[in-house]
Amino acid sequence: MRMLKILAAGMAVALAGCGEQSEKDASPAETGESSAALQPPSQLLRETLRDARAYAAFGDSIWKGYSASPFDVLLVENERETLFCRNERAAGFEALEDDPITGCSMQSRARTFNPGLLASFSAFGAAETIVIGTPEATGLDPLTWSLTLLHEHFHQHQATMPDYIARIGALGLAGDDDTGMWMLNYPFPYDSPETEAAFANYAAALEAAVKAVGSADASAARAAFLDARNGFRASVSETDWRYLEFQLWKEGVARWTEIAAAEASGDPALADWAADRRASVRDQLRKAQEEGLKSWKRTVFYAVGASEAMLLEDQGEDWRTRYFAEPFALGPLFE
Repeated sequence: MRMLKILAAGMAVALAGCGEQSEKDASPAETGESSAALQPPSQLLRETLRDARAYAAFGDSIWKGYSASPFDVLLVENERETLFCRNERAAGFEALEDDPITGCSMQSRARTFNPGLLASFSAFGAAETIVIGTPEATGLDPLTWSLTLLHEHFHQHQATMPDYIARIGALGLAGDDDTGMWMLNYPFPYDSPETEAAFANYAAALEAAVKAVGSADASAARAAFLDARNGFRASVSETDWRYLEFQLWKEGVARWTEIAAAEASGDPALADWAADRRASVRDQLRKAQEEGLKSWKRTVFYAVGASEAMLLEDQGEDWRTRYFAEPFALGPLFE
């Protein structure tokens, strides 16, 4: 029973989406099948999904086995949901013909999830499934939609770690929460003046260290960042710091992965997208300093974790091997 309760944690994080995304409907759509539910999504949608799955191959040079990790996707439209690339029949779904565009099996049912959802969680058993609305419903252009799937696919890749769920439970962060919502609602001291001040110093030092990469100032900037990181750590309890490290490890590196995979593609359009995404991370880090941890709360972990991953990458590739061997914290990887 405890394992089943911990599995709910994946869904809890899913409700945060990619940092700013939506949540599951409080009132599910009617479950009766309609004739529309038995039709596959449009050719354009399936081509966009095909592109997203193809882009995963660019991540193999970053993470061993990344594209081979399960990549099943539930595409949520206004009236129906189509489950792609899942070999087993999911309860309540009706099989469609295999899709020649994506190369995937397809299953369909009447819509249950919010069409604006963008998340990955254990929707159909222990394995994680990406649950995503259309580009229009999620407010993303087709290229960003496809590349954002690489972020969610990294969560699927994380979940292939041996004993992944049990090891998360062993972090001791859930308290009395059996729903998994602690991942979103953990009482981190965002409002503490001491913590806010320490965060501002840390974020400024992190921004400066990333900016200094490749320059004569890089070593000094990295040392100043590590000092500020230790100062931030001293402002919170050990349990609070474990929570922060877990979020940076999970969400921040997923954000970095979508950027790094696009950069590894060799495609000019994807490279331009990655450059814009890097600039967005820098902007978010700067705004978080200006507006404060109290304002950003856990959404700041995406930009902060991605920025730390940029620094780790600058020190060499070894951190990526250690990332899975020593999971749930980025701090030790700087050592």
